[in-house]
Formats: sequence, C-alpha cells, structure tokens
Amino acid sequence: MKISCNIIEDLLPLYVDDMVSEDSKQLVEEHLKACPTCRRMQEEIMRENHLTDAKKGSDSVQTNKMEAELLKKIRCKIRKKRIASVLLAVAIVLAAGGIGHYWYYDKENYISWDEANISVKDGKVYSTVNPLGRMKSILSVDQKNMFYMLSETMWTHKEYPSDSNTENELWNLQDFQEAYERGAETDTDETSFPTGIEHVYYVDPENVKEAFKLWDYQDEPEKAQQKEEELAAKCHLIWSAY
Repeated sequence: MKISCNIIEDLLPLYVDDMVSEDSKQLVEEHLKACPTCRRMQEEIMRENHLTDAKKGSDSVQTNKMEAELLKKIRCKIRKKRIASVLLAVAIVLAAGGIGHYWYYDKENYISWDEANISVKDGKVYSTVNPLGRMKSILSVDQKNMFYMLSETMWTHKEYPSDSNTENELWNLQDFQEAYERGAETDTDETSFPTGIEHVYYVDPENVKEAFKLWDYQDEPEKAQQKEEELAAKCHLIWSAY
C-alpha cells in the first residue's frame, strides 16, 4: 500500500518514540525503505532526541526548550508542506477549470466558405451549417459593405448541431436589396440590414482578424476604405447592389 510522504511525516515523531500501533509501524518502515527524504527526516528526529537525552538532569530546562523547538520546527515544516500542497492543488484545479471553460465555451473555430457549403437558390442563401449561435457580422466604416462569417465553439457544436444533409437558410437576397433602396429616414430596428448597404461578403477564417480590425481606422476614412477594399478582394461576394 503506497502512503504519501505527508502522512509519514505526521507519524515519524510518534514512530521514533515507539508510540504507534504495529500496523502503522509496518507502514512507516515500508515507506522509509523506499524514501530517502523521509529517512533523512527520521535521522534528524532521532539525532535531536539523542541530544536531548544526553543533556537530561541539570540541563532539563534547556532540554525541554530544545525539544519544544524541535517539535515546533517539525510541525512548521509539515504545515508549510501541507499548505503548499493545498495551494498547488487549488491552483491546478482553477487553471484546469479556466482552460476548460475557455476551450468549451469561448474558443471560436471559424468555418470556411467550402466547409459552410454555401449556395444560392431562388434568391436565398443556404448553408449546411446551422447558423444558430454561429453567425457573426462586421459592417464597414462607410456602412456600405457587410462582412459575414460563421464560427462555433464546442458548446455551440453540441447545443446546435448541424446536419450535412440539411440546407439552412441564411439570408433572403431581397432583404439586402430593400435595405439598399430604402431612404435614410426610414425607421428600422436592430434586426434590419443597414440602410444603403451595397455589398455582402463571406469571410474565410484566415481573413477574420483583418475584418475585426476594420474599425481601427474609423478616424482615417481613406485608410479605412483601402482596408475594406483589400479585405473584400479576399472574400466571397454573396450579393451586390450593382
């Protein structure tokens, strides 16, 4: 039976003083045979005990102090090891939990145009990927270009599974056309496409970071337009007003 060093360290002072049961004694002795660290601690305790025995009599008061100091040091050493072990265990659990949470709920895996299997039929855009929880979009600074992408986490993959044999409607192209044609004074809600939109693109995974940086240039109109055009050239055109 394998016993940890922490348990043996608790038993050593009693073992040296022959105050443990026969079963505990056997466990300690088996452990000491294979553990040099615990053997050294045993030797230290025995050496201190020997010194205290030699000074009995006139030095009994001093001996008691030494014994107390020795026991105090041993307990302190054991306590520090226990605290360190507990803190390490807690840190490992927290780190594992944090990493696990990130990978399951937050780690985004972006889906390419080919993986999404996007197609256009009868004025509607379809994909074999379930859009629930996966659809993301970025509007260009001049609000004329919309960039879409699909991504999923492990949680999304489990909660909203996709069926490769099922075509899911993503957009109705007529909605884009109506958004382009409506006047700026028309009332819209947050679910409406931006008024005046001219192009809609799909972004592949390798261009996602570039898409998210578009608004870094909102105070530089010419630079922003340049970046939009560069990104658009790398993306898949879904719809255009022209």
